[in-house]
Amino acid sequence: MLPRVTRWVCAVVCASLSAWVIPAHAEAPGPAIPAALAIPAIASGAQAFIPDGFSFVSEVSGDLGGPYPGVAQVYENVAGRRALLVGMRRPEGFEATGWGFVLPCRSCGADLPGDRNLELRIHQRAVVVIDRSASEAEGTTTRAELELRRDPATLKWKLVTLTQFTVFTRQGRAEQSITDYERGETRDSVGRYDGSVFFVEKVESAAITAPALTLDVLTLY
Repeated sequence: MLPRVTRWVCAVVCASLSAWVIPAHAEAPGPAIPAALAIPAIASGAQAFIPDGFSFVSEVSGDLGGPYPGVAQVYENVAGRRALLVGMRRPEGFEATGWGFVLPCRSCGADLPGDRNLELRIHQRAVVVIDRSASEAEGTTTRAELELRRDPATLKWKLVTLTQFTVFTRQGRAEQSITDYERGETRDSVGRYDGSVFFVEKVESAAITAPALTLDVLTLY
């Protein structure tokens, strides 16, 4: 039996048809909240771009392909909703290049605490969001990884790949879905999982057609 199409993957694919989507382990996302200043732009500091009600939580830095150090920052409001700010630290201030709501909220990890359901990285000039959740009642753990890259033509951050891996701990089974938006294809796998190794038993690939999914409109939370 091939893996069922998970709600998380469906949600992102369906973003091509609507302005908002519903992840598998979260309620309907809140309204899109614009940055305090239009992006892209340069300001004295990153905080100038943050709307009221959001506070700085953490950041990672690295090479994002620009002439200055790249930065990806996490902001959060009192309700636990998180936002992502991407930019560069320049000699004259902070240049913001992206803002959006693709980060899991603090309570969206189900039985995972809020300090364990989100990981942010900069890898090979991409911003990588790792979204984790676990359900003791259902006996499942899920890891979704989103890779965002800046399009040199539009200067927008685009979702280029989405990988989701779900483990059914009681059955010793797992499903993996990989969607490559640049190539326009998906690959779904199902098989056994012994706690460390995924033994693939069946794979199915398919072509997809979807417009660019950009950080500024891809509201997942």
